[in-house]
Amino acid sequence: MPEILCEPDPTLMESMRSVGYDLNTAVADVIDNSIAADARNIDIYYHDYGEEPFIAIVDDGRGMDRGTAIRAMQLAGNNTSTDRSAQDLGRFGLGLKTASLSQGRSLTLVSRQEGSYAAFRWDLDRLAQSKSWSLEELSEPEIIRSLPNKVRDALPTRHGTCVLWRNLDRLNSILGKTVADLDKAMSDLADYLALVFHRYLYPYHDDPVNQIHIRINNDDVPRRDPFLVNNPAVQKAPPQLIEGTDAVLYGYTLPYQNRLTDEDRSLLGLSEERGKTLFDTQGFYIYRAYRLITWGSWYRMMARSDINKLCRVRIDIPNTLDSQWALDIKKSTATPPKIVRDAMRRFAKSLAKPSRKVQQFRGRKINKDPRAQMWSLIQERNHEFRYEVNQANPYIESFVRTLTPEQRRNFETMMASLASTLPYEDMQTRFAMDERVGVTDALDDQLRTSAQEFWMLNMMVTHLTPEEFVQRYKDSEPFSLSKNAERILEEVCHG
Repeated sequence: MPEILCEPDPTLMESMRSVGYDLNTAVADVIDNSIAADARNIDIYYHDYGEEPFIAIVDDGRGMDRGTAIRAMQLAGNNTSTDRSAQDLGRFGLGLKTASLSQGRSLTLVSRQEGSYAAFRWDLDRLAQSKSWSLEELSEPEIIRSLPNKVRDALPTRHGTCVLWRNLDRLNSILGKTVADLDKAMSDLADYLALVFHRYLYPYHDDPVNQIHIRINNDDVPRRDPFLVNNPAVQKAPPQLIEGTDAVLYGYTLPYQNRLTDEDRSLLGLSEERGKTLFDTQGFYIYRAYRLITWGSWYRMMARSDINKLCRVRIDIPNTLDSQWALDIKKSTATPPKIVRDAMRRFAKSLAKPSRKVQQFRGRKINKDPRAQMWSLIQERNHEFRYEVNQANPYIESFVRTLTPEQRRNFETMMASLASTLPYEDMQTRFAMDERVGVTDALDDQLRTSAQEFWMLNMMVTHLTPEEFVQRYKDSEPFSLSKNAERILEEVCHG
């Protein structure tokens, strides 16, 4: 049977620009190559006012000799079935080319190894004109002339690689042409890279990876940790190895939002402006060789809801399971196989209860005494509910005893009006945006004043002993809202 050599037309490069990369995923794909080359420092540069637009990624990795650099510029230069090291974040041998050319029409690769430079360029306009697969090789003088000043100054002196994008047509059409537009895009990129590579930037204690640094125009990307692993208030489920695979599940239940410090919120990357709330960021976090692939989804195994918004499930998979997970070229989506989905579903549902419990009690002391809370939940039919002031609460009960019958009626009318006008919708909106409930710094002073008044009333009316007085109030609101309640009550009784 005769065979015909059917080579693709060079215009294939134009078609490959539509794989679906955006700036964030394109830069991350290039950084994958830097990590695979054992880079420790990765710098991203972009143009200033008055310069020809460019983006460059420069690393201090092993670098490449001439032959390796040519293979790196070939389409599908790597065999997907070839064994790779555990930290090799590559996959198809397409990322460098498709990611780079998705953003601009010119890709230049400059690599240094053992004192020698290897430099090559793909230019789509040149390909269209020559109608051949013409990979340009640059001499050292041509390298110097072709690089922007800040990139030329950042070239590795011993070993490393520079990837330069120019003629940024796609990037300009999507993000805008001004430097201000690019500044905003780079700010978003810093946030994206900080999350995707957070276990390389700040490895967990048992992560067998080398720490790296990523900078954009000499500014470090921010620190991120979606699980707050060093926060003692985070509830951690025991890790679970999925039988028949090398995938491992880890479960985390974050503290209630009122217990999150400003540092916690920064580590979580919460930002209402960027659409990143606790609700938006719940779900599975899938890591391939410690690099985050996809996050913020329950894969239809559990509803995204406020009750589950504190749940996070981390899944670690090695790069040997790529085919089973249907990893895409951009390494931004991964579809788990059935055996893994079944384990994920069981594991995720087990975390819903801790999340619900954390939100229900919100860090307060748990007291099942119906008199302890200042507000009583009234559950109506048809899934309706409301709150009423709990007049059996010792604090309120003691106050009511000081009132005349007419004052008591007026007080009950006022409490009913307050209960009927609680701003439920506004509170729901603010909780959804992860706003914290403000508790005054003077709470202890207020409680001390109240305790003194009630102790005086007790000495005249109820005649409780100091021990009985402390036990009556310490676990009831508002005293239970302070961690110092028992000490304050004891000081008042014995003072």
